[in-house]
Amino acid sequence: MNPRVRAVGNLAFCASIFCLGISLAHASSVHAEPAATFLRPDLKVGEHFSDVFSKTVSTRGAGFEEKVERISGTADYTVTAVTAKSTVFDEDDRYDGHPASGPLHDIEILRDGITSCFAGRCRVNDQTSGLVFNPLLWGNAPGQLRAGMTWDVAIPAPWEIGPAGTEQVRVLRIDPRNAVVTLSRTGHGAGLSSDDQSREKRGRPMQITTTAGNTIQVSVIPGKASWTGYTTIRRGVIVSDVIMVRRQVTLVSRSGDRFEGEQRSYTLLNLSRDAI
Repeated sequence: MNPRVRAVGNLAFCASIFCLGISLAHASSVHAEPAATFLRPDLKVGEHFSDVFSKTVSTRGAGFEEKVERISGTADYTVTAVTAKSTVFDEDDRYDGHPASGPLHDIEILRDGITSCFAGRCRVNDQTSGLVFNPLLWGNAPGQLRAGMTWDVAIPAPWEIGPAGTEQVRVLRIDPRNAVVTLSRTGHGAGLSSDDQSREKRGRPMQITTTAGNTIQVSVIPGKASWTGYTTIRRGVIVSDVIMVRRQVTLVSRSGDRFEGEQRSYTLLNLSRDAI
């Protein structure tokens, strides 16, 4: 055979193999897998998990010095019971720079993934992140997941660092062998966060220092907010999570002084120990 013909033939063969590889990769990327495999917690009695976390809120604008508030710590969980109603934990949180409060026993996460109960009282868990997948901020995922798909979420009430609003979740990649999925979330809304509501309830207004050197108390009037996040989940347990909320704020003092600014709030959470 003519060497040139042989070379062209080999090139065509390699090209066909390359195309086959692309086709198989594409088929793999669009193959749907049951959402429950990735998002529904399947915990066992005696399993131990640990998280490290941090939260930062930065407010800056004209007429005042940048205000930065930070908190960080660890959370240790031990699964003590699994029932048809809930998963029950012992939880030991340590916030850096604050006195240790000791472990809490018999904390329940109900099967809806949204409701937490302790000492006979239940509430909606509006934390930005936590040990397990929470449909409050992610919505009800479709029954099947595949890379590239999206779904829309209506968040009905304020949550830790964000307001009620709308959100789109995107599946970035899935690993069926290890039951791992990576999701992104982008959203927008307006109004108070639950952190804002808590601050108002406690009667603890924000303190800022003006550029003139005066320390004053101000109320925070939030404007429009937007957020983006990136999260990896394995069998319903949050492996890593980062989210940032940006919003416009107006700060108003008791004397009527007004300051316009931008606020960035973000949380980071990583699983530092799990059952494997």
